[in-house]
Amino acid sequence: MSKKVWDLLCDGAAVYVAGLSTKLPSDVMSALEDIVSETEGSASRLLKALEKAGRYNVEAWS
Repeated sequence: MSKKVWDLLCDGAAVYVAGLSTKLPSDVMSALEDIVSETEGSASRLLKALEKAGRYNVEAWS
């Protein structure tokens, strides 16, 4: 599954996270960090680039 997510990200996919702010956003970010670091190595730089490009969006509420 992580290869599919990685391939989608490389093809320009956007990630939208919506849900409770208590744990969901950090869990999704953690999962993405794991996926990216398996293939790319530098997860934080790529994930920041996704955010800056508007391809990682979080709408969370408590």
